[in-house]
Amino acid sequence: MVSSHFRGLLLKLGLPEERLNVLEGKGGIEEDQFERIYYVRFRDSAKGFRRGTVVFDDGTVVLGFPHIKRIVQLENGVKRIFKNKPFYVEEKVDGYNVRVVKVKDKILALTRGGFVCPFTTERILDFISEDFFRDYPNLILVGEMAGPESPYLVEGPPYVKEDIAFFLFDVQEKGTGRSVPVEERYKLAEEYGIPQVERFGLFDRNRTEELMELIEKLSEEGREGVVMKTPDMRKVAKYVTPYANINDIKIGSKIFFDLPGGYFMGRISRVAFYIAEKKLRGEEFEGHAKALGEALLKPLVESILEVSQGHNVEETFTIRVKNISTAYRMVSHFERLGLKIHIEDIEDLKNGYWRITFKRLYPDATREIRELWNGLAFVD
Repeated sequence: MVSSHFRGLLLKLGLPEERLNVLEGKGGIEEDQFERIYYVRFRDSAKGFRRGTVVFDDGTVVLGFPHIKRIVQLENGVKRIFKNKPFYVEEKVDGYNVRVVKVKDKILALTRGGFVCPFTTERILDFISEDFFRDYPNLILVGEMAGPESPYLVEGPPYVKEDIAFFLFDVQEKGTGRSVPVEERYKLAEEYGIPQVERFGLFDRNRTEELMELIEKLSEEGREGVVMKTPDMRKVAKYVTPYANINDIKIGSKIFFDLPGGYFMGRISRVAFYIAEKKLRGEEFEGHAKALGEALLKPLVESILEVSQGHNVEETFTIRVKNISTAYRMVSHFERLGLKIHIEDIEDLKNGYWRITFKRLYPDATREIRELWNGLAFVD
């Protein structure tokens, strides 16, 4: 249930009372707070409010970030989505999505799920200027936080060697979620010194071959892919490199029993479509097949062996924070998400930051592997 204040606010914003009652009944909307700033987040979509939407008690609305359409056959996908229209191509950075917004004189960073992230909120001003929100209080910065010291991902883009970084890829309006045009975003980012995703220029359907060459170059460099956007941001599509699909499988296979089968099937099929589109044969085909098989099997076998020797399935993360209390806030944040986290080490870097090492444990995956190793019989 949400408070009477938020109930009245949501009804005023146009959410039908009947739909609000349904959301409350099934836990599709939750009330929360961060440093005495109160908000509700949508766990389910509802009329005009995408999943991940956040409504603050002062009436500020930050719409959930829309899912971007994916194409797996590049040439036909470009023709079908963009037709004869030109489109900008930007890097798809391997990180986690954040929406940065100013509420009640405080700059907050929201995760895709609609939580205020304590870690990202503390660190975001290392990368952006408060002047932007002074001049444009009605705008939201949308970007990717990426690097080897991320609280959510075990890896990052190859060019971020340490810590974490922010990469802007969208600027939206509060309330409407409408994106500003690409060129306007570029100008705003340059004016305020906001780091952006790498830009590769303006393409059209006649440059698909050149686009594929760019994607293969990114794949060789260990980068995730590209996002294609019309100048007005009305049509957006993404394409992920073969490297990223196989690397995701390698990372996911370590926690194989904690992920849905669709996680692996989607990535395997994307690699298959790439091979088919490129008509790869012989050694090139065998190279992808070997990389895919090893990515799927090796980490899973290693997890099975670890559990058979009495260990747990786990992942290790490091982050840098300005205040140790932020690390413990992150532990509480993860626990609310149903995750099991254990802080392993706290190191003073003597430069205003603390490096925190923590482990995420996977008890369900550990239990399932242990039972199977110990001879559990089951019907499938």
